[in-house]
Order: sequence, then C-alpha cells, then structure tokens
Amino acid sequence: MMKKVKLKVNEHEQAEIKEISSRFNLSDISSNILLNRKLRTSDEIEQFLDPDFRYFEAAENYKDLEKGCQRIIDAINNNEKILVYGDYDVDGITSISQFMIILSMAGADAEYYVPERESEGYGISTDFVRSLENNEIQAGLIITVDCGIAEVEKVAEINSFGKDVIILDHHQCKETIPEAFAVINPKQEDCPSKNKQLCASGLSFKFLRHLNRTLNVQDVENVLLELACLGTIADIVDLIGDNRIIAKNGLRKINNTKIIGLKKLIEVSGIDCKEIESYHIGFIIAPRINAAGRMDSARKAIELMLTKDEDRAEELAWELENLNVLRKSTEQEIFDEAVKKIETDFLYKKNVIVVYGENWHEGVLGIVASKLTEKYERPSVVISVKDGIGKGSARSLDYLDIFEAFKASDCDLVKYGGHKLAAGLTILEKNICAFANSLNSYIQSVNLSESCYREIESDAVLRISDVSFCLYEEISRFEPFGAGNPKPVLALENVNLKNIRKVGKNGNHLSFVLTDEAMEVPVIGFGKINILEKILTRPQSYAVSLSINEFNGRKSMQLVLQNVEEREELDYKIDDEKVRMLNSIINKTKSKIIKTDIFMLVDKFNRLYNTKITADEIICILKKANNIQYALKDDMLYIKK
Repeated sequence: MMKKVKLKVNEHEQAEIKEISSRFNLSDISSNILLNRKLRTSDEIEQFLDPDFRYFEAAENYKDLEKGCQRIIDAINNNEKILVYGDYDVDGITSISQFMIILSMAGADAEYYVPERESEGYGISTDFVRSLENNEIQAGLIITVDCGIAEVEKVAEINSFGKDVIILDHHQCKETIPEAFAVINPKQEDCPSKNKQLCASGLSFKFLRHLNRTLNVQDVENVLLELACLGTIADIVDLIGDNRIIAKNGLRKINNTKIIGLKKLIEVSGIDCKEIESYHIGFIIAPRINAAGRMDSARKAIELMLTKDEDRAEELAWELENLNVLRKSTEQEIFDEAVKKIETDFLYKKNVIVVYGENWHEGVLGIVASKLTEKYERPSVVISVKDGIGKGSARSLDYLDIFEAFKASDCDLVKYGGHKLAAGLTILEKNICAFANSLNSYIQSVNLSESCYREIESDAVLRISDVSFCLYEEISRFEPFGAGNPKPVLALENVNLKNIRKVGKNGNHLSFVLTDEAMEVPVIGFGKINILEKILTRPQSYAVSLSINEFNGRKSMQLVLQNVEEREELDYKIDDEKVRMLNSIINKTKSKIIKTDIFMLVDKFNRLYNTKITADEIICILKKANNIQYALKDDMLYIKK
C-alpha cells in the first residue's frame, strides 16, 4: 500500500530571500530555490548561475593524479603498451572512450578491455588477470576506470607480473586500498579534493585535461567534455560543483556534437529535432548506450563513440536501439516474476526486499531493483542464480546507505561494491536467506525504519498568479537538473479542481485545471492515473513543476503534477439530492458488484439526471457514505451493493 504523502515546504528568512532577489534580479520563489540548494553567499550563487571552467577545481588537488599522468607520459615516450580497463555501463564506456581518443591522438600504443557482464562480471575479472599472466594480453601499464578500488588481491597479482596499475575510480573505498602505482579516487580519506562526487567519466576528464598540458593534443577537449557529460548525467551523481560545470558546458557541446556515433544515436532515438537536456540523456540516450553492455557487449557502444565512419556509426546506433527494445521486454518479464514472488511470500513487509530467481538476465537486475524500490518504497536486492552462484544488484532510499548495510553483512557475500543508493554483489545461493535476514536485522538494530509518510520536499509555495514565462525562464537558468540539483518542486495550496479527464494513447495521463477565485492554470499528470483517487478527494496541496506546452506553434504555461497531499479530514459538504441520484443508479444495477469507468459514470449520471456532477464529487460522496463499499483502481470504479 502506498504511503500518504506529506509536502514539506522549505522556507527561509524573508530578509535572506529579499537580499538574493535584489542582488541577482530574481523572484522570491527562485531565491528560495537557491537557498534550498544550500547556496547562500554571492560567490556560491554566481558560480551556480554561471558554471564556468574558471571555477573548476585544480587537478593537482587529487591525490596521485600528477603521479598517474607522469606514468602515462613515460609509457608513451618508451613505446610501452597501455591497456585501459573499464566497466560496461555509460560511465565506464565514456571513460574508456575518453582515454582511447586522447591516447591514440598522442601516438600511444593503447588498447582497451571491457569485461562481459554475464561471464566476467563487474571489476577486474579473473579471465583478464589470467590472460595477462599468460601473455595472451600484453601491456606494461593498466589503467582501470570506473572500477578497481575494491580489487586489492587482483591488483597485487598484476603487480607480481611486473606491470603497473593506475586506478581511476569513484566508488566507496573499503578499509584497504589496493597497492597500485597510483590511485585517483576523491573518496579516499587522504585525498584533499573538494569535489568528492565526481563519477569516473568526470574524473577521467579532469585527469586527461591535466595530462594534455604535457601531451598538447589539439581540438580534443570538447569531445572529451561531451563524453564526460554523458557519463556524469547517466551515473546520477550530484550535479553540483565540478559536476555541474561538466554537465552544463557538456550539454552545450552535445547539442552540436562532434562525435559521429553520438549524432547517429540521437537521430535513431528520435530526439534530433529537440534541444537536448539532461532528461534526454538520462532517459533516452543513456539506456541505449547501457543496452550494449546489458544485452550484448559494451564494446559496441565504445566502438560507436570512437568510429569515424558514418555508415558504421549508423549501423551500430541501430544495433543499440534494437538491444534497448530487447532490454525492455526482458526487464518486464523479470519484474513481473519478481513481483509475483514478493506478493506470494509477503516480502514487501520486510525492511529490505531480497528476491532471487533462476537464470534472470544479469544485465537488467539493477533496473528491476529500481522499479521494485519505487513500487514498494523499500530498498531492494535482486539476485540471479546460476549453478549455485548468485549475482545481484541493489537499490536503496535516502534513509538507508546500502553499501554500509552490505558491509555489516559481508560475511555472507563473496564480493560487493557500490555506494549509498546502489550496489552490486556476488553470493552463494545457500547464503541468500541468511544474507536477507542479516540485512533486515541490520536495519532494525540501527533503527533506520522508514517513516509512515512519504515526505516530498518542496522548494517554495506557488500561487496561480505566480505562474508565468518569466518565472519559467528564471528556473531554467538552474538547469541541468538531476541528482543534487533536482527540478524544483513547488507547492500549490488551497485551489479547486475542474475539467479532469484521462488523456494519452493508453489513458495513463491526467489533464485538469486548477483554479483559485481569480485565475486558473492547466495541469498535466504524466502517468498519474494511479493516484486518480487521491486527486479526486480534494487534496490539501499539489506538488508541481513549471513547464511549457507547445501546440500548433503556440506556447503556453502549464504545470506538471508530481504528487498530491491529501487532507486529514475530507472537506466535502454532502449534497443530499446528488446522493439520492447516485444511490438510484447503484440500486438499478442488477449485479452485486458494479464495475465502471469513473469518467463514463459521470457522463451517464449527467445524461440521466440532466445535472452537473463531477468525478471528484462522486468519489467524495462514496468516501463519506457509511453504507457503500467502493474501490477505485486507476480509473475503474468498483461499488459493492
């Protein structure tokens, strides 16, 4: 059962708001948003509004970064073979691609290696180490990107072959750091960098810009920036500080991309005619790049980023498109199977959902875990078991650091890695139940049980009269939105609902108008049919964001519904005549349970009685009535006589 939503409006001192409004020529609402982003000083706000590279943190602040750069320069000068080893997701793919582009342009003898998700798994694979040992793969210097920080034994083994390892990783560090030649990871305790939230592609970009001071490769840094931007947005790291600089400036470059493969992928994805924003990368481009590593080989996505051949780029872009279609259907099958297990075994009552199945495709486990966490509002671990070995992905919520929870339960795990909201693991099948119990006990012991309410933070209170193109343009300056800088959510209170209807090809969206005594504004609720009942019970407030609706070349303001906050007590005065009419319709029906589309019932009611009743009135009447049992599932109304 979904939790009740509480809107928490974050408001600040009026004097503080007015000072920012005056200094930066912003509305009070925009100033409140900036304060919610913990931006208070003029310098902080200036850097946020103008995220220029002059504010980029110096590469020298990163432990071992200069040492790693010098080792690569020595390798290039000595014609030493360099091998770049990276993960198979967007962050790993874009990191590998950056290194390969600049190293090849600098004349280095460089190759890359990306493990196969199914057969080798995440991190430095045993197959790779054996191939190095047997000289099947030859390299004097190995650079790991987006992995390596947890590989103490594997790095020691590679060292024993007389080869050097440079680690560029952003994942949480365990107590023991691998003894690599250089370890560049801002999350190391002794790394003085301020920007701890860089992902691997952002870290690679910073590293390679510094390296290029010596290599002096021309016309390369904009391409590296595009790739860093893709990885930064796709990896859902906080878009603040250096990440914001990379994302904001990288999006400008992507809108006029110099990467042939990315241009073809944008065209194939059907977004070539639009201004590309963080949304398009996160929900359209990144899933297609990820589909290569999930369903086939990540090498296809890397080749797409590196190829100079337009025909080959188009061919690869279509391959990724088709793999993404396959990914969606595979993901849905596993999700449905997982939900059935969860419902049958009442796993949704646990603190953490741990669900597993035989031969589930490992490439989609993380997505399935995300969907389960969203559905049940619980941290979720999804494990695929093959030949007694389980490999899984976990997704969490803000109140639980899943990496710390794994650390507390690691006696049941073969290996694991990740961060606060997402992690991966390998486990023996026989230990899964013990691991699930251990995780649930951990949450109980540290008293992390979640609230009975789902709290939604709102940036400011909005009045209908505030809705304007001017406010929309102001808030647009705060893009790109994402983790750490979410799209502003505004609270609209004490307004009335009218003209509600379902829209969209499958009727999954809702369209309605919100009005106060003086003005009204249209609202669209994408995929919000599932909260129709909450909307029809005259909510206390609406959580919305600003948007522009463009139709037939005409632009108008609209609100996009995020959620609603219900009243503790239903505020509705019963109309006895309408109650009598509704009872008459119910009593005339022969079957004991009436099943009808709520909107069709409204039409029928108004035709029969030549009156004007609305969907929200019907639900409020049913809710207030003591003698009528009803249920509204999406738009289908069930009434028991």
